[in-house]
Amino acid sequence: MEKRSGDPKWKFWRVAVHLPDPSHPMELTRSQLDLLERLQTVLAGQATQEFTYVTEYLGYLPYGQYCWLAAAGQDLPGEILDSMKFSDLEALEKAGYLRRISEWQNPKDELDCKITYMLRDVE
Repeated sequence: MEKRSGDPKWKFWRVAVHLPDPSHPMELTRSQLDLLERLQTVLAGQATQEFTYVTEYLGYLPYGQYCWLAAAGQDLPGEILDSMKFSDLEALEKAGYLRRISEWQNPKDELDCKITYMLRDVE
């Protein structure tokens, strides 16, 4: 098929990828910066700077949805999660400190998911 100007079948979309700009840092909250610092400390010295955010619901009361972080097959210390919300991870990703590597959601249970992130060096 030949492209002709004005042909409605041909539409071009411009896609922009926004990487963090150190001269204009995104405003992060104190708790988000604390979470970033704790992640950097725990992952320091590991072969890979990857960790996984895991959620699971046991499916019966009184137990709710459990959330935790794991790296290299081990659960990370619980104090990392102190006052952490999933939106904090999203903010760190948007600011460029984290990169989402993979995401899995159980097709039979929307509350059962695993999201793997990689800690990025942003200077």
